[in-house]
Amino acid sequence: MHDALTLERLELPAALLCTSSFAHTARVMAEQLGHGNYPIIEIDHPIGRLDENGLADRVRQALDKVVEQLM
Repeated sequence: MHDALTLERLELPAALLCTSSFAHTARVMAEQLGHGNYPIIEIDHPIGRLDENGLADRVRQALDKVVEQLM
């Protein structure tokens, strides 16, 4: 969350991807930092044990939302 907000302050578009298990925490942090409406793109959890194909599936899951947010 901090990185995305820092980039936005520098007028660099950012997209925050977060696994479903951590989305609530990210929303709480955004609220505490004064950006409660910051869009968070959720992907399925977990990602730590995924192989290349599994991780590519998660990327495809979020790609349209990331492009939309960055445009």
